[in-house]
Amino acid sequence: MPFETDGFFSPEIAQFRHAIRTTHPFRVWFDYALRLNRIGFNLLRHASTQPIDRRLFTMYGHFVHVHHTFQGALLIAERGMVSNARILVRGGIESAIAICALSKDDTFVDQMIAAHRLHQRRMARVVLDNPSYAATYSAEEIAAMRAVVADVDALEADGDWKLREINWADVASEHCRDLYQLLYRSTSSNGTYTTIDSLNRFVVADEHVQITAFRVAPDTEGLVEALSAACLLFIWAADPFAAAFDRPDVSDELLQQVQLFAELPNAFPGQSRP
Repeated sequence: MPFETDGFFSPEIAQFRHAIRTTHPFRVWFDYALRLNRIGFNLLRHASTQPIDRRLFTMYGHFVHVHHTFQGALLIAERGMVSNARILVRGGIESAIAICALSKDDTFVDQMIAAHRLHQRRMARVVLDNPSYAATYSAEEIAAMRAVVADVDALEADGDWKLREINWADVASEHCRDLYQLLYRSTSSNGTYTTIDSLNRFVVADEHVQITAFRVAPDTEGLVEALSAACLLFIWAADPFAAAFDRPDVSDELLQQVQLFAELPNAFPGQSRP
């Protein structure tokens, strides 16, 4: 089953993965990332919270999301799917921003709840306002959607809730500006969104900058940058999480890891750390 037949499901990917994990400079980055991964599990094992503590409970959930995303980016990156690794990193940054906000602002939980209810109403209305969509749902499901709209309308009419979407740029501007400007923007425009930069990651050019082929096989172009972005995502989330759960030992260890980060080769361009 060669790559030309089965693509990234081919057994050849195991050979590529082994080569990546044992070749400089990728090896040192994976070693570094796996140390961060153990820090993450250390935090999760020893942190505990109750649902009644809305702030810590929400922080815990967001950190689980970031940690999963971090591990996923590493698994994808070591298989030569660099652009997809960047997409995963971008997918975790909003949770990292939320952790930073929750570490300083107890009311951010309310903002998240309000945004969630607004989204629920919007999705219900998408179906209810389109007869062709509504026809595919049962009477019970339609009734449930109408109940959602009524509930959220009542909340809005009550005046105690400001139902609005979260503007992550505004939240980050207040709590973690560098995370947004240097990591969120880069992985959005050069990875997640459909832009020329994103498309450029899938083309091969010759010395005359003429496109000669598309990248369909695993490769290492931009791999270190993707790995360093994943590590930055983790550190940005882990630092306020450790502080909120009273883990000064982990905070000290993270500071050491930040210092080591600066010594690693070819780190994320314009990198900034907490």
